[in-house]
Amino acid sequence: MSGSLIFEDSEKLSPRYVPKVLPHREEQLSLLHSLYKSVLENPKEAYMRVCQLVGPVGTGKTCTALRFGETVEEEAERKGFKVKHVYLNCKLEGAKRFILYRSMLNKIAPGTATRSLSPEEMLTRLVQYLEENDEYILITVDEISYFLKSSKEHLIYDLTRINELTLGRPCRVLGVVFIARSLSFHKMLEESERSTLGKIIIDFPRYSGEQIKDILRLRVEEAFKPGRIDDEVLTYVSDVTAMPPINGDLRVGLDLLLYAGILAEREGYDRVLLDHVRRVHGETYPGITSEDILYMDPDERLILWGLVRALRVNKTAYVSLKDIRTEYWVICEEQNVEPVEEIEGYVQDLIYRGIVDMKSLTEFGIMGVSTEDLERFLDMIVEKLKRGVNEFREETESMG
Repeated sequence: MSGSLIFEDSEKLSPRYVPKVLPHREEQLSLLHSLYKSVLENPKEAYMRVCQLVGPVGTGKTCTALRFGETVEEEAERKGFKVKHVYLNCKLEGAKRFILYRSMLNKIAPGTATRSLSPEEMLTRLVQYLEENDEYILITVDEISYFLKSSKEHLIYDLTRINELTLGRPCRVLGVVFIARSLSFHKMLEESERSTLGKIIIDFPRYSGEQIKDILRLRVEEAFKPGRIDDEVLTYVSDVTAMPPINGDLRVGLDLLLYAGILAEREGYDRVLLDHVRRVHGETYPGITSEDILYMDPDERLILWGLVRALRVNKTAYVSLKDIRTEYWVICEEQNVEPVEEIEGYVQDLIYRGIVDMKSLTEFGIMGVSTEDLERFLDMIVEKLKRGVNEFREETESMG
């Protein structure tokens, strides 16, 4: 960050950032490399591989999948053929096959007309493109449980049988990797889907306190200027991240470091003190991380902001849809954004995500936050929402 006394590059604490080194996930990466080794040695003769990365939130599943995808692309290039890793996030991109397949097709073949195509036709067009251009893909589908809770469509059946579109010819889809927080999503599948999904499961256990400290130390070296975070601060952040209610969710530890750094800088300090971390920790609700906000639809962020502001105005743990809508419209006017007419679907999505709690058909609040704790959490939630809205605006403006 130009001119910052604290940060060298705060983006290194962002959920978007994938480090070159993933401490304590070497075994999982090794298992993935072993699974796809023969596929990369002879892709024209290989069978499609399907596997599942399973573990609690903040245990490195997504980072591992993205890092593996990068190494697959690099290794294929060294061997003289082209592989594209396609990452799909069901929370971020939508819980409909049409939306996900359109996104996948656009990432592989930008400019392909998809408006008149059915989901099945998009998959056929995808395979045709790969064959015509002598290319291969590896697909990763994140938050598969969210898709299954939100949709009755058979996404897993489609993707695990995509090789049947090229019977008698090499399959251009080298593999499909599904990411989930637990195996409970299997209960939502039909027997035919469970069969093609297979039993290759790579487990991601929670990080221990020492492992968290190792990981955060590397992030600190990249994100902060030298000497801005001392060992006492790092140990404290690692300890509180490892303990309940955070339970090893590394995303919360990264948020603590980021917002403690922002607080220290605002107050004119050139280093982060333990007091900064304690104050941020006391105001941080672990149920809403920067990653959660990053993966929200832009309108959804503003609607959640409207809910938070309505809770503050009413000084209650629950408010009505009318209250949310009123504050949402005010925020849209402040942000110079056109409001959506119907907010009910967005609120329902926030309920599916476990962020919003519906006490009754007319009462909504923040999941897991008591009336007593609400006030101290609201400022930090708003801080994260403002940051998410500003980042989206900057991205949109940079895209022209």
